[in-house]
Amino acid sequence: MPGESKGAGANSKGGDRHGLATEGAVLMAVVLHVIPANALAFASSGCSKDVASRVRWLEIHAAAYRQCFVKSDAPAELAALPADFSPSHVLIEYTSYPRIIRFLKKRWPSAWVGVRAHNIEPLQHLDNHGWWPRRGPLWMLYGMGRLLWRDIQVKCGADDILSINDWENRAYWNRLPGRSRIEWLPYVCPAHLVPARPLPFNQRHVIACFPTSQRNRKSLDLVLRFLAFARAMKAQGSTNEFVVTGNLEGWGLPECPEVSRPGFMADLAAFAGTCRAVALLSPLGYGFKTTLVDAWAAGAHVLIHPELARRAPDILKPHLIPVAGLLPADLRQVVQRLQTPPPGPALQQELAARFDRAMQACFGRSP
Repeated sequence: MPGESKGAGANSKGGDRHGLATEGAVLMAVVLHVIPANALAFASSGCSKDVASRVRWLEIHAAAYRQCFVKSDAPAELAALPADFSPSHVLIEYTSYPRIIRFLKKRWPSAWVGVRAHNIEPLQHLDNHGWWPRRGPLWMLYGMGRLLWRDIQVKCGADDILSINDWENRAYWNRLPGRSRIEWLPYVCPAHLVPARPLPFNQRHVIACFPTSQRNRKSLDLVLRFLAFARAMKAQGSTNEFVVTGNLEGWGLPECPEVSRPGFMADLAAFAGTCRAVALLSPLGYGFKTTLVDAWAAGAHVLIHPELARRAPDILKPHLIPVAGLLPADLRQVVQRLQTPPPGPALQQELAARFDRAMQACFGRSP
């Protein structure tokens, strides 16, 4: 159902703790924001956090702003829009809606249509399920092919694709046929995940793993690698506390006394503000791990698999701590890097400034 249109005037001053620019002239853009129906359902999920940052920015900067939540790629999903509503700009979350894009370009041919790409969908599908899912490899190939064809249709129909990762522009989007401009729109940490009273870095002893609530190949690999890392660190005499959060019942995890499992965290931001580091030790997964930026916003380091580090945005790579292996020499390098504080607010401010510039450029332009 479409949300109410609203002007920006009353909200055009002030600022968020996560650094999003909230001052400056209101753009003349009349914006329609097409959002998957469940995209904002879980405030701590990567999708919800990412979408929320654009909702906040558009509420502040657009001359008029209307949301439309959709359940499928059917133009009928937009039927409730008022007949006299005529957007100058349309932003669509996810590359799941090529039919809606074609409908929008036909109904409002002068409107700019941009699409937020959250990851490389065909490869994300593979990493979630593997080559040998229950339905067999042919099902996997069919699913990857269908997602690839959908992305090609989106690139042929949209004016801009705003990817979440500049590495994916080079490796994927620029290689597909289509007319869309390809640009990087970075993720920024939302205010509700910035801890209000974080511990000083020298008082922190927790190394944490934050898997998603969905048990799939990717999330299970993340947790299993973290358990192995914790065992290896403890064997080398580490005094850190290792914690994996979330509801892991039914995951079939091995016993690992070196790791605490407190379950669901009611205040994830406050807990992150006690962590010395957050671990992302699986190479699986595309798009962008929002946990990276959230960890730095909370004053924690990021431990990461080298393959995942290679696919991270270029400006973030110098701040990552790759965990090359579990041999004593590898772990000594990790321990040494953990002695100095992580990057400060300057990195958050740089990401927020890039986000603001990209949004200003998109919603200040014509097709």
